[in-house]
Amino acid sequence: MKFVMRAILIIAILLLGFLSWKSIQGPIEFQKESDKRDKAVIQRLVDIRTAQVAFRDKFKNYTASFDSLINFIKTGRVATLSRYGDLTEAQLEAGMTEEKAMRIIRGGNESAIKAAGLWDSENNRPQLMRDSIFSPAIEVLYPNRTNFSADSLKFVPYGHGATFQMATDTLATASGYTVNVFEAKTPYTTYLSDLNKKLLGQRIQEVLDRPGENNYPGMKVGSLTSANNNAGNWE
Repeated sequence: MKFVMRAILIIAILLLGFLSWKSIQGPIEFQKESDKRDKAVIQRLVDIRTAQVAFRDKFKNYTASFDSLINFIKTGRVATLSRYGDLTEAQLEAGMTEEKAMRIIRGGNESAIKAAGLWDSENNRPQLMRDSIFSPAIEVLYPNRTNFSADSLKFVPYGHGATFQMATDTLATASGYTVNVFEAKTPYTTYLSDLNKKLLGQRIQEVLDRPGENNYPGMKVGSLTSANNNAGNWE
């Protein structure tokens, strides 16, 4: 009987120790895993923002369609500025500006360029060159991202096939101007639902309890209610 009681006591002690360890380790493991997933989701939202800004620059508005955004990344071309040369300190002090210099140079009159002191005699060409070069959008927007896939842009990492919610709208500013805005987001439940339910619920409630507008229980970039310069709610 004593042996049985002793065995039960040992098991109880081990179980209590395990539960104590679990109560400490559980939140640590949850935080570590959720941080990893948050980072992946944030990167994807940053990639969406990058594409949306370039899309707006080209077409003058954002898009609510991932198909349009992905097609733009795959087939579109983006202008980049090729720069050669700079004005000297003496030229700047004399009142020459880059805008004025380029206006003279783009006029194409070699005599006028030389008269303005903007001719590079050593290389037999104008001192400054500013040309727009159109390159594939994917190369300009995501340089050195050899594993980047445009098709994955709409999918939430760790979301088991779930896609981001994305929408556009127009807002009137206080000064009366109309601005285009976009928003892309996904709730925590999309990519953290297989983790500890209690800890996930606590995280969601903590966000909902925040004062103000920044209480979306998930990751979001941009806003449909305020012109926030496409900031992410993690920034």
